Amino acid sequence: MFQETQDIRRQKFAISSYVDLKGGTFKKLGANDVDYKLFDNNGNITSYVEVKVLDTTIAQSFPLCLTVRKLLKLIDKRLNPVVLWSCSDGIIYGKPYEINGELVWSTKLDDLEVKYINKKQFRYVRF
Repeated sequence: MFQETQDIRRQKFAISSYVDLKGGTFKKLGANDVDYKLFDNNGNITSYVEVKVLDTTIAQSFPLCLTVRKLLKLIDKRLNPVVLWSCSDGIIYGKPYEINGELVWSTKLDDLEVKYINKKQFRYVRF
């Protein structure tokens, strides 16, 4: 599945906003990998990030969902994984080890996904 140009722009804006908050730089990874690798100001790898673009505001975005495949790929990197959702008015992010979700079967995606309901477990940045 190819991402639309608009989604790619929003994804890049979201990761740029996150990196501006944390410091450092980022590099887009390949299509069969997680989305981004983050570096500190000395060029050392600090974390990996999976970004999902939503067409909603932060307030309207819950429950947040992510396929288990993407989550496992991110966690397998073992270096500070971060899940980030780009909304029309800001970003929502969290570390998989600090957020709890529910496993559900998505008939839309025909795949297993994690559904996150608890808003208090996440961090938010408004644009």
